[in-house]
Amino acid sequence: MQIFALGILVVQIADREGHPELAPFYLGLMGLARAVPGLALTLLAGAVADRVDRRSLILITQSTMALNAAVLAVVTFSGNASIPFVLAASAVQSAAFAFDNPARQSMVPRIVPLPMLPSAIGMQSAVFNGASIIGPLLAGLLFLPIGIPGLLAVNAISFAAIIVALWLMRPVPPLASRRASLLESVAEGARYVRKNPTLVWILIVSGTIFSTVGPMGQLLPAVAGESLYNGVSWLSLLLTALGVGAFCGALFVMNVARFRRLGRLFVVGAIVNGAGLVAFAMTSQPLVSLVVAFVIGLSGTLMAGMGNNILQATTADAYRGRVMSLWGFLFIGVMPVGQLLLGVLGSLLGIHTSLFVGGAVALSAGVYAATRVPTLVNWRAPSRPHIEAGEPVLTPSAGVTTLN
Repeated sequence: MQIFALGILVVQIADREGHPELAPFYLGLMGLARAVPGLALTLLAGAVADRVDRRSLILITQSTMALNAAVLAVVTFSGNASIPFVLAASAVQSAAFAFDNPARQSMVPRIVPLPMLPSAIGMQSAVFNGASIIGPLLAGLLFLPIGIPGLLAVNAISFAAIIVALWLMRPVPPLASRRASLLESVAEGARYVRKNPTLVWILIVSGTIFSTVGPMGQLLPAVAGESLYNGVSWLSLLLTALGVGAFCGALFVMNVARFRRLGRLFVVGAIVNGAGLVAFAMTSQPLVSLVVAFVIGLSGTLMAGMGNNILQATTADAYRGRVMSLWGFLFIGVMPVGQLLLGVLGSLLGIHTSLFVGGAVALSAGVYAATRVPTLVNWRAPSRPHIEAGEPVLTPSAGVTTLN
């Protein structure tokens, strides 16, 4: 809802300033304001998540985002919102999220029994993708009666539920040593990943897919702008097909708890994701493209869900925040770079050629992993967690914390 509201607010500010032609530029600046803090802070935030109580860290980040959203709503309601203020608010939100994401991701295995971890991660994904579908719809319905300030106020108020839930949760204290500095902790995390081939290949394959297939949604306006797709109406349908596919993929991930060969599912998702983009680029039938977009959304979420599961289950808790910060970096840093490269290629050779190249690269990465990386393909979910001395474990039967 906030993304929807801020997009319209930026356009309104450009109109109010008498320069409506600057609206696309302002929107680009807002994206840049969100990207820079995330790129700068994500890896450091992972080290922080391994050194402090993760629940307390999330409580701080969510409170920061709530306060930022409230100030944004008040200033907008007063009519004093400006482009610099919106950019600053977007940067603060992004900086807080950079610390929130690795703490929240790495917290899940500490509070969920291992056999239920795939379902828990799938539920997280379902909530995220469901919100990305429902949020803009609700914002569109509420826009006329309550306006932009009202939408921003609703967003600010919604943080109350999150903060109350966090207060009701038990602390999740750190298991990592604080002897090293933050920068040394980041380097230590990088060495930990480098020594584990499974972690390395999950990040390599996922990074390739995210940079080549991930930008599809942002590049769809160029596809929908062609006469074949009849403009905005088809753009809406294509985006909806992607979102519904992603949501269905998340529901599938929620129900893989009994399926231990997650590595095979990860590789299949990567292959189908790349092949789907190749098919999308080659089709000349709008209805077929909707079906393919659904498959791309589903397979992409399946691959991401399995990758998340494997990272979480393979990583010792003392390093989990740092490893998950690398996972977040793929979304925050690698995907925008891929969007830029595919966009430039699309301007030079055409958008369909650009998407075909992206799909071919993704497909090649999936096939290579399937044929040349048996460690990844044969990875099985462990029946019990990797436990270090003194590490707390939540047992499936008792549901209580015990010490090994």
